[in-house]
Amino acid sequence: MIIVAETAASLKGFLSETMLNQFARTMLLRLVLAFIMHRGRMSCSAAAGSIASKPIHRGELTRFMARPRWQQYDFNNPLVKLLIAKETKGGVWLFLIDATMVSQAGKKTQNTYSTGNRGRNPAKKRRYNKKKVVYKKVHHFTFGLLISPSGIRIPMEIPHYTQEYCQAHGIQHQTTAESAAHMIHTLPLPAGAEVVVLGDTAYDAEVVRKACDEKGYTWIFPANPERVYEGKTGQRPKLRSRLKDWTSLSLKTIRLRASTGKYANYRRLSKWRVGPKTKPRVYYAYQELQEVRSVGSVQIVFSTMKPDLKTAIPDDVKILMTNAVDMSVTEVIELYSLRWQIENYQARCVGRHLLYLLAA
Repeated sequence: MIIVAETAASLKGFLSETMLNQFARTMLLRLVLAFIMHRGRMSCSAAAGSIASKPIHRGELTRFMARPRWQQYDFNNPLVKLLIAKETKGGVWLFLIDATMVSQAGKKTQNTYSTGNRGRNPAKKRRYNKKKVVYKKVHHFTFGLLISPSGIRIPMEIPHYTQEYCQAHGIQHQTTAESAAHMIHTLPLPAGAEVVVLGDTAYDAEVVRKACDEKGYTWIFPANPERVYEGKTGQRPKLRSRLKDWTSLSLKTIRLRASTGKYANYRRLSKWRVGPKTKPRVYYAYQELQEVRSVGSVQIVFSTMKPDLKTAIPDDVKILMTNAVDMSVTEVIELYSLRWQIENYQARCVGRHLLYLLAA
């Protein structure tokens, strides 16, 4: 499909809310059209040629994004406010948090770090090159996705800077949990909005929980199995100790359909996944209210999709922890199942991270 600037009138009207000049809006239009019309990992070359009537060199686009003034001007903020103003349906707002890594093969690429480089060692006859290990590093991002009650997606992102990069450029270092807490504090939502924050085990951190408590938000995270119950020193059993007596627990059977229920609008399901013939997901869960060391009074939900488990291990059972002590076990599991929405969203936006690096 050939795109010319005049055919994107509605999109141009939306981008005009950024109050950028005509030149900057056209540059931004190239980036947006490139990600809308192209699949796969994106590049500056694809974005530079996304408007067929006004192609530019990729270097012009990278120099545009690298200009220091774009780091001081938050042109996303008016667009976010415009989308939030369109929300007229009352209900729960979901804020999903996850980390995204983009691999880089260069050893001298700035602001990258190694994740271990665990590689396979194939047979000698099947080795395709002389190098035994191809060392790779990654760029790291803390990604957030705000979902409105009607299903509007509003992405947020904070790049992770390594300690070496922070020292070289005078930037304050933040962990991924601290970046997530910053996004929670700065969510552009009105006071009193009902928000549920969902994340994986990496965000079961004090700084994230404290940010949620200060804003009055509900949080649901998988608990680290090494966490212990409150008690005297030497008498604090781990959360996973419940798995030893799994057969003696009174499990509750929960059936959830993605196309029905209180939170069906948040999924944006295709028509092929809607209807009475779709199979439900069956969970077997145990719920308890307990005092957890360094956390406080929380609700703990042990859930699995494996029936008739004789012996349970942490890989079989998901241990969820939430500050919503009055929430039903069914709602806790249904809410946490929505965390996968950020995985679907990130799968479409991996290439966007490469362009974001130039502006960060």
